[in-house]
Amino acid sequence: QVWRNAAEVMRRSDALVRSYRGAEAALAGLQNYSIDYRPGAGVIDASAETTGVSVTYLAREPDGARRIVETEAAALIIATGAQERALAFPGVELAGVMGIGGVQTGMKQAGLVPKASEGAPGLILAGQGPLLLLTLIQIRALDGRVDAVLDLSEPSAMRRALPFLPAALAGDPGLMVEGARLLAGSAGGGTKRYRHVTHLRAEGDDRIERIRFRTGDREETLPCSLLAVHDGVIPNTQLTRLLDLPHDWDDRQQAFRPRVMQSGRVDGLPIWIAGDGAGIAGAGMAKRRGAEAGRDAAEAIDGRPGSTRSGTSPDRLAARRFIDTLYAPLPVTAHADDDTLICRCEAVPLTAVRKAIADGGTGPNRVKTFTRCGMGPCQGRMCGNLLTRIIAEETGKAPDKVGALRIRPPLKPVLVADYLAADPARSPEAVS
Repeated sequence: QVWRNAAEVMRRSDALVRSYRGAEAALAGLQNYSIDYRPGAGVIDASAETTGVSVTYLAREPDGARRIVETEAAALIIATGAQERALAFPGVELAGVMGIGGVQTGMKQAGLVPKASEGAPGLILAGQGPLLLLTLIQIRALDGRVDAVLDLSEPSAMRRALPFLPAALAGDPGLMVEGARLLAGSAGGGTKRYRHVTHLRAEGDDRIERIRFRTGDREETLPCSLLAVHDGVIPNTQLTRLLDLPHDWDDRQQAFRPRVMQSGRVDGLPIWIAGDGAGIAGAGMAKRRGAEAGRDAAEAIDGRPGSTRSGTSPDRLAARRFIDTLYAPLPVTAHADDDTLICRCEAVPLTAVRKAIADGGTGPNRVKTFTRCGMGPCQGRMCGNLLTRIIAEETGKAPDKVGALRIRPPLKPVLVADYLAADPARSPEAVS
């Protein structure tokens, strides 16, 4: 995700290129071996047995054509990375409200930099975490404009995190230095800052026009044309859930992560999970996990015994413990009221989810049946984590006992014409 659209970004000379250190060497490595590299592909189905895996994906040809490809493999390495943790608040469904990751994607994919006309409302960032700081720095470096930054972190966060600081400095000093640079680089710049913000809400008719929030004992209102929010990241488990792999609840990150061995392998299957898709640890750790998974998969294909150790070396994740405590996930209802939409695709408010739980929906899939929460085009990517946490909060059950939404193929929306084109006996023209 950090290197999204790397080949295109590396051709540019803007400030984003600095965050792509290592991407050029990685892309060059693809040319050094007989690798069939398919950029822009999207997995839509997969299954696994002890002897191999099957993967179905939507390929995009250089001329823009789409086609479905089915393939078999001796091993599958999943490196889907992270996704943003959803933040629930009134008005989250308005046009002009997005995750900070969406702003990042726009800048990397299409060079879209948030700007505003003089005197007109512009972009406001609201949330917590390193990605918020990095995005602010990048927008400034690209001559963009950020009107205000709203810090949603809890007042006691630094006090809780300080005991983990010495181990973090010893375990990964480079990461901690980078964090200090982000803090220093994001300071000043004429951007208004509001600390310990509560009761965030977006308002407007067809799209966002303003935001309201509280800071201390004051209520503030700011004009706004684009609001980007962020509450950290969680593993993207859509594909691992589709494969019905075992998952564990990570209490610090308030999210499920796949259960893997030290090498990233799923016990008993020819599947490896590398990077933040196996648990949030950052880009540096993702590179190491990728190398470990690649070596172990190659050895397994060759019939050599791979790594069977479980867990992750504690000193390598010391900095992560500090970050997870400093930017602890906000309570799922920290900013939400009864009418806040939990599932934006199907317009399901918090009050409907609570009623479904009261009526016996003690698991995400039962609540999904009652309310359609999670049935939309995003297939629970945005609401799934929220739903597990809300049910746990309402019932008093542990999140790992509550469980998660079941994921079914196709993993992403696909046109019927794509399936027809994949069948040599049929074509969209013949059907029409």
